[in-house]
Amino acid sequence: MTHDVGEQDEPIWPEFARRHAQPFRVLVVDDHPVVREGLSALLSVESDLRVVGDAGDIDTAIERVRALEPDVVVCDLWMPGCVGGTAVRSLCREFPTLRVLVMTAHDSLESIRECFSAGAIAYVRKDAMRADLLLALRRAADGMRATCPSVGDIVVRNWLREDAPPSADAALQLEPEDRRVLRLIALGVPTRPIADELGRGIKGVEKYRANLLRRLDLHSSASVVRFAIRCNLLTPQEVDQVVSNGGLS
Repeated sequence: MTHDVGEQDEPIWPEFARRHAQPFRVLVVDDHPVVREGLSALLSVESDLRVVGDAGDIDTAIERVRALEPDVVVCDLWMPGCVGGTAVRSLCREFPTLRVLVMTAHDSLESIRECFSAGAIAYVRKDAMRADLLLALRRAADGMRATCPSVGDIVVRNWLREDAPPSADAALQLEPEDRRVLRLIALGVPTRPIADELGRGIKGVEKYRANLLRRLDLHSSASVVRFAIRCNLLTPQEVDQVVSNGGLS
């Protein structure tokens, strides 16, 4: 992977650069020295990142987090003494506010679920594009959940399979206002803004919303999002937003 001269003239993520005057601090944890060195070199050329150190095992990583106080730890899953989400769990238990980005070759749904449950804020495959890694890292540093596109696809496919699809008749019977409200619910919009957009009272919208979800047999945020995706109520960008924000966890 290369970095063209002049890429730093404009920050890759201007919103992040405006909010953070100082580079955020990154610690790289992987048991392969060549991976640590390569990733450190890749990140160090970014003007808003500062690699403060690295570690090859979880015990050393904990010591260096305590000494170096990084904002984000980029951590592999499989290292000496660590299997699966053990490393993430150890770091997050020791440092509850630490932001851990998992970077691994393993992308099974079980591994993804275990890592987020253990406290990870982001999950990226080792074969991800450089731009996707940097975006996920900046989101993680800013406190937002993130995945690379291939991991996001795995999670979305699972959500779509997890529940039996609603009946075709139910989807076909949706009125324009039903679709409008379902889309807003799927995006996590609270009842008051929905009422404002529809020009109706909050209590009336609460009742309408409850009746609509009961009629469609949708009983969770995840089921609403899956229904909205199947009915093409969300754009691909909006689906990515829901996934990145962890709206279905």
